[in-house]
Amino acid sequence: MTFNKNYAIAAFAVLLLGLGVPMVAAQSSGIYNHESAGMVTLTTDVIDIRITGANTAPHFQWWDPNSADVDYHVKFVKMFEANDTNANGAFDHGEDIMIGAPFALPTTGWDFSGFDTETEGTNVTAIHFNFTTTETYDPRPGGSSGDYGSLPNMTEFDVYMEIRVHMDMENPGEFKFDVIVDGWEWTYDESLLVLQFTVTQSNHGQSGGTDAPAGFQHTGTKFSFNNGYIEYEETALAAQNTLEVKASYGEGTGLEAGESIYLAFENFGNETLVYDPVIGIVPADGFPLDTILLLVGGAIVVVVILVLVIKMRK
Repeated sequence: MTFNKNYAIAAFAVLLLGLGVPMVAAQSSGIYNHESAGMVTLTTDVIDIRITGANTAPHFQWWDPNSADVDYHVKFVKMFEANDTNANGAFDHGEDIMIGAPFALPTTGWDFSGFDTETEGTNVTAIHFNFTTTETYDPRPGGSSGDYGSLPNMTEFDVYMEIRVHMDMENPGEFKFDVIVDGWEWTYDESLLVLQFTVTQSNHGQSGGTDAPAGFQHTGTKFSFNNGYIEYEETALAAQNTLEVKASYGEGTGLEAGESIYLAFENFGNETLVYDPVIGIVPADGFPLDTILLLVGGAIVVVVILVLVIKMRK
């Protein structure tokens, strides 16, 4: 009789575990997404993201929903052509010289594509969308009437730019954004094209930040700060050709307050540039919420089994 009771308990325990694990795993609800007036909101168990691209240059804001004290901000500022004084492939602020006027990224005219989603049941498991704009750029200092000295063949031209955002539940604490640039007309064949954006932090809920993020450091191909990070690739693509990309940074002031990051691309001629950095959060508690729920669910199952064992022995 004792054997039969133990056998029944063991069989029931296996059944509970089989039911409990899917039940707990189902608590992960995929990616919540919403768009209104050019502002996109993305949410998972480990990261909240707000992306603005309607009446401002693209602005990424993200935070840890399980420790919502600090928000991080990335604001795209400008692109410009620069010489490479020491031929190291990076833009060295204070040494390398900007060629012509900078292309200040437009604050209007960004078109939102709408969401392209992948689902499993009712859960969104991956999402893709983009903001695009075409802007006329005059690289001559002072515009068409300005004095641009010996700069050759400099005239205004149209620049097409696209920011493509990708996110999936395989990496629920981060998202990738592709930067697409087309139509750039070079002044010199040896120049670099530099994309500058700022990284700041604010108290949670503020729409913008002016403080440099605490603990900011550059290690390998990652800029990290507290539990936030930006990771970049060392190569980009242009017509299936691989280009070298190097990053540098420096403390900004005024409208460029915080830390300025400069991504320098080698000359890609008249081709289309495609590049894809990553932004993310390292969960403050060290475990994603769905993992915690799984552990709690497992503990509940163990407690139920122990209660049954005690009752059967009476």
